[in-house]
Amino acid sequence: MKKIVLVLLVCLLALSAFGAEKSLTIYGKAMLNGQTVAPGDYKVAVDVKGTTAELKLIKSGKTVATVTGEVVELKDAPKDTMLMYQANADGSRTVKEIQFINEKQAIRFVTDGGAVGK
Repeated sequence: MKKIVLVLLVCLLALSAFGAEKSLTIYGKAMLNGQTVAPGDYKVAVDVKGTTAELKLIKSGKTVATVTGEVVELKDAPKDTMLMYQANADGSRTVKEIQFINEKQAIRFVTDGGAVGK
């Protein structure tokens, strides 16, 4: 019984962490789910199901990219929203993880063409 309660608690914490719309700024051109994303300010909507998260990047009310990622635990909550990148051979960069300000969970993306959770 305690295991069930613990699992439900962990799931609820993940949902509460990503349940609200968030915002972030991309400072340079980047790839997300194979799509080029221009620099600028974006709203982020996250739908979490278990350890899988679907993230929508929204600019001026329009969804510009949708990507599925894995919810991962962080040791410490970051003091700012941070994007982690993978450098590509052609000089471009791909978003591989988003860490939200004051949240101990992040969303990690597969950057080699695979899909997390599928």
